[in-house]
Amino acid sequence: MRRMRTPLIILILVYFFSILAMISVPGVDPEGNRFHMSLLDAAYFMAILQTTIGFGEIPYNFTAAQRMVVFWLLLPNVVAWLYSIGTLLGLILDKQFQAAFHRSRFSWQVRGIKEPFYIVCGLGNTGYMTVAGLMARGIHAVVIEYDESTVRHMMLNDKFAHVPALAGRGGNRANLELAGLSRENCMGVIATTNNDQVNLTISITVKLLRPDLVVLARSEAQRVCDNMASFDTDLIVNPYRIFAERISLALNSPIKFLVQDWLISVPGTKLREVIEPPRGPWIVCGAGRFGARVIEQLEANSLPVAVVDVHPDRLPAYEKAVLGRGTEAHTLEEAGIVDAEGIVAATGDDMDNLSIIMTARQLNPRLFFIARQEQREHAELFASSGADLIARRSRIVARQMLSYVTTPLLQSFMQHLIRTDDSFAERTAARLKDVLENRAPSIWVFELKGEIARNLRFVRAQTNKVTLEHIIRNSRSEENELLPCVCLTLERGAQRIFLPDSSTELQIHDRLLFAGRGIARRQMLWTLMDSHSLLVNTSGKHLPRGALWRWLSQR
Repeated sequence: MRRMRTPLIILILVYFFSILAMISVPGVDPEGNRFHMSLLDAAYFMAILQTTIGFGEIPYNFTAAQRMVVFWLLLPNVVAWLYSIGTLLGLILDKQFQAAFHRSRFSWQVRGIKEPFYIVCGLGNTGYMTVAGLMARGIHAVVIEYDESTVRHMMLNDKFAHVPALAGRGGNRANLELAGLSRENCMGVIATTNNDQVNLTISITVKLLRPDLVVLARSEAQRVCDNMASFDTDLIVNPYRIFAERISLALNSPIKFLVQDWLISVPGTKLREVIEPPRGPWIVCGAGRFGARVIEQLEANSLPVAVVDVHPDRLPAYEKAVLGRGTEAHTLEEAGIVDAEGIVAATGDDMDNLSIIMTARQLNPRLFFIARQEQREHAELFASSGADLIARRSRIVARQMLSYVTTPLLQSFMQHLIRTDDSFAERTAARLKDVLENRAPSIWVFELKGEIARNLRFVRAQTNKVTLEHIIRNSRSEENELLPCVCLTLERGAQRIFLPDSSTELQIHDRLLFAGRGIARRQMLWTLMDSHSLLVNTSGKHLPRGALWRWLSQR
């Protein structure tokens, strides 16, 4: 409005004085009588004159004096109009104006969200997967992304077209406030940018402004991870450390690794078979942050490791080290590829990692192959490479964060799985395999409260007892068979029961974690939300649904 002030003032003044001029100069009607134009006629004529439409002379043909006045008014009116239009177009095309308009639109979209939502800072590969995962679970997301072109590309995607997105820095307090940080339905902030320092800034800012909010942050540097932990960041995800620990788990307990992999896989994908990484010599190509983590875990398991790296300053830290990329045959031969049993392509370049895998396979096809993948668009290439394990950084981070946000009970089950002996993992694997039909499970949680709790009280009044078996039977089938799912955890207050028996009695406010096929969740929800179906499963009695018939049946 400040930039439009001068053009608008000029336009209004020229228009006003032009109307006065047209009113003051008399005309002649068809009968030859003198007359003066009305205010409406003068305003109308000047409007069509300024806009160059020019319908004609009104209400009667002009006299020579009127035409002379119009001649002198023509130039200032057209110039004032074009000047105003030009200024307005320049304002619309101005980057600052567009940014202000988008911020206003973004704020309006955020205010329109009435359900719980998370603020996601960073829309790279990790942020993309995180937002998609939240939307798939019915949770709203608000995005802050520094790269404006990424935001524009997101707007063109039908899947994300209605997700509020702001081009700006996630660590900026004003941007976070605009994204709804202070709103009551904001559940937390997820920092997924590629810059650890930016993620640290976001975490600190949120914890200072809203200490009660959940903050989930990604970091690949241990120093930054420790800094985040010092002010109680709720979840810190280091993808390199997580994957290195998974390699160690696969070395020590293949069955635990298998169950963990099943539970974190994308629902519906094919289940992985048991893998057993060899316990002989290994070669690690690339000793950066990822490679160093892997080397640390391999050495912790007392395995001999040969390191190949292109940076000479990294080599002295290792007993057996070779200078090179690992893409050349002679470098791998010098590292002992013939006697090695496993190789890790851990460089930061996807093409180099694929080249390492292909070269190593030609020299020793018996190797166990582990590859690091950075770019999402190379997924098919890595799948075709035949690698036994693929470390996808963005997928590791997104899965960890989504699991924490949507199914926090799964985290406690995973921790229990790793702490216990292999027999527990074997029992879990056997029960999952019976119901999954070789497809990765969906994960869901039911809390026995609200409408579900009311139905539970009603059925208990009729039967005195409701057990886990009663809700995992298909109430919509005549055979009343068990649903294809497994109850992993029953949480009751501070108590957690892992793999509870089907005879376990249920109580109000219990939280149940299930893994199984999607159809099982839908059928179970039907049973829990319909007291008649739950009563049929519990007692075998079919209670009339109508209030009158139910009253008569009780008598």
